[in-house]
Amino acid sequence: MTLHQETETVIKELMELGYKFRELMFKLNPTIFRSELTLTQLTALQYIFHTPNITLKELADKLVIAQSSASELVDRLVKMKYIERKISPEDRRKITLNLSNKGKKFIEQHVQETKTFFEKLLNKMSIDEQKEYLTAMRKFYQVSYELVNQIEKGEK
Repeated sequence: MTLHQETETVIKELMELGYKFRELMFKLNPTIFRSELTLTQLTALQYIFHTPNITLKELADKLVIAQSSASELVDRLVKMKYIERKISPEDRRKITLNLSNKGKKFIEQHVQETKTFFEKLLNKMSIDEQKEYLTAMRKFYQVSYELVNQIEKGEK
């Protein structure tokens, strides 16, 4: 098998595992599975949780969606009482987003259930397998981050 063929095989398997893993995550994480939220809405809540006073534009950029789509998403989350809009005291034209009490409770529950999921998962692996997995994930993140930076700078 040539290097190109081996790479194609690895890519195919990575893609298949990615789909399968995402499907398992939904089934194994009860917060997501029984939630009224879509995955994009959950991701938005996570960004708002980790970035208090985030603006609509910043949220749209993080979600890689149009600002109009982010506005609709925020409208729904406000209506569902997961987030609150506030006028910035520094600049009254600027609107910031924060989690409501309901949103905070939801994210805290989601984080706890995710930790429990990872504990169960890691308990099925030896310490060496855990370290290998973490090392591979770090490397995958590092290479992905570098690739994104190259793309943003217009490099190939």
